[in-house]
Amino acid sequence: MRYSERKRIIHLKDIEKIYDSGGDIVFKALDGINLEIREGEFVAIMGPSGSGKSTMMNILGCLDSLTRGEYHLSGTNIKELTDDQLAEIRNRKIGFVFQSFNLLPKLKAWENVALPLTYAGVHAKERKKRAMEALESVGIGNRADHHPNEISGGQRQRVAIARALAGQPDIIMADEPTGNLDSKSEEEVLEIFKKLNGEGSTIIMVTHEESVGQHCKRIIRFKDGKLVKDEVVDHEFYRDI
Repeated sequence: MRYSERKRIIHLKDIEKIYDSGGDIVFKALDGINLEIREGEFVAIMGPSGSGKSTMMNILGCLDSLTRGEYHLSGTNIKELTDDQLAEIRNRKIGFVFQSFNLLPKLKAWENVALPLTYAGVHAKERKKRAMEALESVGIGNRADHHPNEISGGQRQRVAIARALAGQPDIIMADEPTGNLDSKSEEEVLEIFKKLNGEGSTIIMVTHEESVGQHCKRIIRFKDGKLVKDEVVDHEFYRDI
């Protein structure tokens, strides 16, 4: 499919995020961001500390509100939604993967994967089925009954990816997903993301590591709250731009 024919999932227009701590101190974390992301993309968001990349991820993931501008997610204007509607969007459309894994130590791997499905109202039998399928898809089905402290860091991140997948989201958002991994585990996790993207998943990844960003199809670079460069890595995917 040509790039221009792909469905536009994310559309940002003149986005600003301003933090006002009172008095004369105002910090503009995002300054006039215009961006679109289409289905099937694998996008890295990069930049130095304080560049705005984490704030951008929080806005995209509906974890934080924007100050000015418009954010349309699959055609929905996010700024018009209530807190309950935002929670539903996060649960239904977005799968999150974090650097620190965020696994509950008392739950088995499959139970960690199934937990978000509980909030989505999925029946218990279906929850376990989807959790097991997700674990199998990332190559860790044989660790389903293990607790987080019984598996390696790379395996924990696979569980976290499986948890994101189990909800069958439109987008997977990963915040420094290789930051706590050794080089071998990092490569294995990146291969999983590439496999998922090859199967059609749209992935947005925040990273500060250039070598990680080069695994993506596109790199969006931030500096001082501004989008300063939008770089194509996979020219075949964007061949008709």
